Amino acid sequence: MKSATAIAFDYRPSRWLLAAILVVVALAIASIAMSGMPSWAKASACAVAAAWAGIALGRFCRPPIRRAAWQPGGHWRVADADGHEFTAELDRGIARGAWIVLNLRRSDGRRLALVLGSDNCTADTRRVLRVRLASMSGLRT
Repeated sequence: MKSATAIAFDYRPSRWLLAAILVVVALAIASIAMSGMPSWAKASACAVAAAWAGIALGRFCRPPIRRAAWQPGGHWRVADADGHEFTAELDRGIARGAWIVLNLRRSDGRRLALVLGSDNCTADTRRVLRVRLASMSGLRT
């Protein structure tokens, strides 16, 4: 039987997910603006929603890792933005449609969530990840 190979990829945020987040934020602000609240409450709620979205988008656009590799032994090696490498364990991996979400726990205790779509990961990498995730969970593909 052939042994599993390492799966490695550079990680960057998905542009599709970013666009979806922006649409949801715009809808939230529009719904506040069209509500029956007093004008001062609308302005306050819109400002809070915009500030919250700005903070969340800033964190989303600057992911804590730049590179990830799933080693044949089952552990992960992740490199952060500064180039430091950590080992990590897969807490949970979910594949739905064209999207894969990997929840990792680094050796220093921090948790990471990697969202992989068609625009930030190659089709071959997603296919191999799906197969390995399915084999780990005992599901048949």
